[in-house]
Amino acid sequence: MLVAVSGGADSVALLRLLQAINGSDYWGWTLVVGHVDHGIRGEASAGDARFVEGLARELGLLFLSRKLRVRGKASEAVLREGRWKALAAMAKKARCVGIVTAHHADDQAETVLMRMMRGCGVDGLRGIPAVAEMREVGVYRPLLNFRGADLREYLKGMGQAWREDETNALERYTRNRVRSELLPLMESMYPGAADAIRRLAELAGETWEYVAGQVQVAWMNSTVEYTSRREIHDRDFLRKESPLICGEVLRRIVRTIGGTTETADFERVREAVRIVQGSHGAKNVEMGGGVILRVERKWVEVERVGKKPRGRK
Repeated sequence: MLVAVSGGADSVALLRLLQAINGSDYWGWTLVVGHVDHGIRGEASAGDARFVEGLARELGLLFLSRKLRVRGKASEAVLREGRWKALAAMAKKARCVGIVTAHHADDQAETVLMRMMRGCGVDGLRGIPAVAEMREVGVYRPLLNFRGADLREYLKGMGQAWREDETNALERYTRNRVRSELLPLMESMYPGAADAIRRLAELAGETWEYVAGQVQVAWMNSTVEYTSRREIHDRDFLRKESPLICGEVLRRIVRTIGGTTETADFERVREAVRIVQGSHGAKNVEMGGGVILRVERKWVEVERVGKKPRGRK
């Protein structure tokens, strides 16, 4: 297992916990320490790498590291994409079956809040999944039920040091403001707010599993014809589905033929559902990103007429 270790308290606690658990004959994992240098903090970043390498050596574990080459003030999305690419490459190099990350309950609350502010559906409320796949490598997050403060107390109790990242205080990163301003405000108004949001994400995940199953069945049963750029579906079948399932089927079609998550936004999908399930005759709906939804008497056709958008999600 590749353990993603930045040098911060959360990932150092994850590594120490996994190493302690691995002392049992039951688990028998081979742990590999993977570190990504984002290249935005100069000597401090080099110090992080040296710290993590020293910790890996102390624990008798293989250490792998990659440095990102980022130009200018990179966005959170650019850094995240680079980080996952680097971690996946290290995991494949070391023949790891998966990557373990230190995302915890506070990270979960931040993610859900950010998605809510951008306007998400039930799938967005799921937040960070405990088990996922990224670049054909399994990703595991065993700390989602733990608070960051608990992890720091664990490290203090064993006298284990960690590195502080000063970029966590930069307000130009939205997540930092959610972490330093919004969540503390919510906790001051409703103690335990972060845990409540974590529970909401867990319930949303269970709900989405059921919804996703229904969407899969509806998509398969309504499909008349499909290619990489165009799908045709039975309008009468989609009429019989709930607006939620019908909407998610349409959203899935848009993404499948090359639209992005931004293309199939809330208002466009809602309008499309009203037309598909209503008594309207032939009508077109611009879904954005070069995707057109055409509603005929019997059929619903979704086609990508423009170029495939960059950064498909």
